[in-house]
Amino acid sequence: MSEATQTQTLEQTLNKTDLGHTIYEHRKSLFILLIAILVGATGFVFWKQSQQSAALNNSVKVFEFQTGPWAEAKAGKIETAALIKAFGNLDESVRTAPVMLPVALEMSKFLYEKGNYAEADSVLSSLSGLTHPVASFFVAMQRSAILEKLGKVDEAIAVLEPLAQKKEVLMPAKVSLDLGRLYLAKGEKGKAQTQFDYVMNTFPNDDQAKLAKLYLSQIAQ
Repeated sequence: MSEATQTQTLEQTLNKTDLGHTIYEHRKSLFILLIAILVGATGFVFWKQSQQSAALNNSVKVFEFQTGPWAEAKAGKIETAALIKAFGNLDESVRTAPVMLPVALEMSKFLYEKGNYAEADSVLSSLSGLTHPVASFFVAMQRSAILEKLGKVDEAIAVLEPLAQKKEVLMPAKVSLDLGRLYLAKGEKGKAQTQFDYVMNTFPNDDQAKLAKLYLSQIAQ
């Protein structure tokens, strides 16, 4: 059978229905669309595989750091400077990987308790690329406490204010109480009172409300 005969037969077959006629009339566009879909699907598969490969690589790097420099630092086998250097030498994708977050928070707490506030802040400040709201919340809360210890009250406030302004925030009473304390440390009594009043009025049964009441009594004196 010749190609012309085959084409004619296909056209006659498709033209028996409105849908078939439409398909035949737009066969070139439909073919291009089909190719685009296949290319897109193939690209997505390769992208997904590369993402999984990158995540696996990051997990391996975190494990190596956790069982290497971090374990040695906790055992007192290496100095703080060596730990910070090893952490800083990690790729950003590794430092901000979800599996690194518990390690980084534990490290900053460890350094904080040793009085190495600047080093603890350097660990947490390197996690600025975090996008998960819960993860970024705990990093911000821990970092604000460290900045307060460093006497960087303005920076601590700058870390907490975005949290307080969110409609949905974890531990809202704690955030507002800490923000009020920092305002009070700066001598901004009006802003401090606003935060303490908010805690008292919104969370009257929370333990933070008792502390807020104490701070308000100090402002009233």
